[in-house]
Order: sequence, then C-alpha cells, then structure tokens
Amino acid sequence: METRVTTVKQTKLIECSAGVASLDQALDLVALCAEHDAPRVLLAEEALPPAFFDLSSRFAGEFVQKLVNYRLAVAGVFVDGAAYGERFGEYLSEARRGRQFRVFDDRKAALAWLAAQH
Repeated sequence: METRVTTVKQTKLIECSAGVASLDQALDLVALCAEHDAPRVLLAEEALPPAFFDLSSRFAGEFVQKLVNYRLAVAGVFVDGAAYGERFGEYLSEARRGRQFRVFDDRKAALAWLAAQH
C-alpha cells in the first residue's frame, strides 16, 4: 500500500494513492493515522481494488466502516463513479453528503473538506 503524510492548512492527513488489496489494510491506515497524529484519510480511486467497486462483495462498506469506527474523517476521490455501474453510482451519490466519509470528484475539493473537519 502506498501512503504519504500530507499537510493541508496545518492539518495532517494520510493519503493512500495505491495498493489497497485487503480489508486488513484499513487497520494499517488507522495505525498510520495514530502514529502521525493525522485523523484524516484521503483515498484515491486508483488505490482501491476491484472488489471495492462491486457492492455485492461488501468490501467498500467494510473497509470504510473500519476507518470511521476509529472516528477518522475519510474522503474518497472518484473521477467517474458512473463507470462502475448504477448501484455503485448510487452509493457514491449518497456518500457525497456523508459526515465521516464523503466522496468528491477531485483531490482539491477532498483536501479542502478534510482540512475543515474537526
């Protein structure tokens, strides 16, 4: 899994850009957040495995739930959510209004939201 610590407006966060392959890696992200005192996560679309986009696999729900259980603010950047089918598009539409997990079309908007989280 490829991650890095990023600071936006004096707010530290963990950015995950590639290599998520298992649900257990959500806990790796939680540990990184704790280690760096960065209670925010930015997930890039390309970092996620095909199972994330297949809602019947339950990967997306379980992965995100593990992160929010630790009170992390999580932003996902999905440039073309419709490319993954109608059901996933509905999931993203709902997540665009989320309180702890929110979806954005671009990285800049996601970073701004994460920086504004308390």
